[in-house]
Amino acid sequence: MHSTTVRFPGLVRALALTGTMMAATLAQAQDAAIPMPRPTEEQAAGLEAGDWLVRARIAGLFPVDETSSVGLIGGRIETPDMILPDLQIAYFLTDRISVEGQAGVVRTRPRIVGSIIGEFEIGTIWSAAVSGSIQYHFLPDQRLNPYVGIGASYSHPISTKPARGVSDFDVKAQTSLLIQAGADYRISGDWFGNAVARYLVVPEQVYQGGGASFESDADMVFVGAGIGYRF
Repeated sequence: MHSTTVRFPGLVRALALTGTMMAATLAQAQDAAIPMPRPTEEQAAGLEAGDWLVRARIAGLFPVDETSSVGLIGGRIETPDMILPDLQIAYFLTDRISVEGQAGVVRTRPRIVGSIIGEFEIGTIWSAAVSGSIQYHFLPDQRLNPYVGIGASYSHPISTKPARGVSDFDVKAQTSLLIQAGADYRISGDWFGNAVARYLVVPEQVYQGGGASFESDADMVFVGAGIGYRF
C-alpha cells in the first residue's frame, strides 16, 4: 500500500534546487536587462489583489524514491527524468493569497531494468494533466516575493502505446497531493522572474496487460524557472 507520507529528503533536494535556479534566473535577467522607461507608480508596485500573472518556465520532472514489483522476470520499473515547457496562470485574491492553475499533456516512457531478460521499454503513455493550488506570498510589497502553496494534481491516461514485443497494457488515472515553494522577482515594470519547486505525493501506479501486472511507486519532484508577465 502506498504511504502518503512526504519523503522529506526529496523535498529538501527540491527546495535546494529552487534556490539555485532562482539565483541563476535573476542573474541572467539582470545581465540581459534592456533599459526601459521609468515605471509608473502602479507598475512599480508589487503583486497585489486583482492581478493576473502568467508564468512561462522550463521545468524538470524527476521521480524520487521509486520502488516497484515486476513479478517473475524480476528487475524494477524505472521512470526517466523529463524536461518540459511549463505554462501557468495565477490570480491574486488578496495581496498575499493567490490561486493558480495549469493544464497540459505529458508523455512518459517507463522501462524495466535489471530483469532476467534484460532492459526494455514498456511503452509510451500520454496523459492529460491538470493541477490547481492556493499560495501564500510573504512579501507582496517587495521586489523579491517568496511563497508557499498546497494543492492537487490530476492526470488521466489518454493513450498508451506498448513498445515492440510488449502486450497492450492499461494504467489508471492518478490524483496527487502537491506541495510547493517558490519566489517571484520583479525585473522591471510588469515583468517577473520566477522559480518554483513542487513535491507531488503520487499514488501507486499499476501496469496491467497480457495477463501480467506490474506495480510502481514513486513521488515526483518538479523544478522550474522562467519569466512571468502581470496583467
